[in-house]
Amino acid sequence: MTEISTQVNVKNHERTKHPSILKCIATILEEIVEETDKLDSQQTLFHASKVPVITLENYLIRIAKYAKCTDECFVIALIYLDKVQELNPDILLNSHCVHRFLIIAIVLAIKFQDDDYYRNDYYSKIAGIALKELNQLESELLELLNYDLFISKDLYNIYLEKLKQYQEQ
Repeated sequence: MTEISTQVNVKNHERTKHPSILKCIATILEEIVEETDKLDSQQTLFHASKVPVITLENYLIRIAKYAKCTDECFVIALIYLDKVQELNPDILLNSHCVHRFLIIAIVLAIKFQDDDYYRNDYYSKIAGIALKELNQLESELLELLNYDLFISKDLYNIYLEKLKQYQEQ
């Protein structure tokens, strides 16, 4: 099994062709979290007792480096996070849960989108959470999404275009 470093180096992730997409997604999520942290929200399995120290951008870079997934998985994961909120308006992404929602959404996107993927014990090491917890969170996210992981090409392209527009701002 590969040893997973806590050092982040954007040049080392092999399949992510556009590191700027990671920064863009991180910035969008940080803006959401900044607003939702002010609100009371329903606690879920995804809520950690302490806010993770790693920034969302560094977390995404870490995931890209070790998961070796395609860029499409990050866009699809963002769509999944939006779908969760559409289907479950009581659940808000905040600083206590965004990292866990993000890694699980990416894992689901990898398994649905990419031809090659790792076992959950590897993803749990990337995420910094126990395998049992990752499995529970994966099951919970599937339920929150009503087991509907399909993303149409049109919806994907809308999100991709919006991300490009956001980057240009």
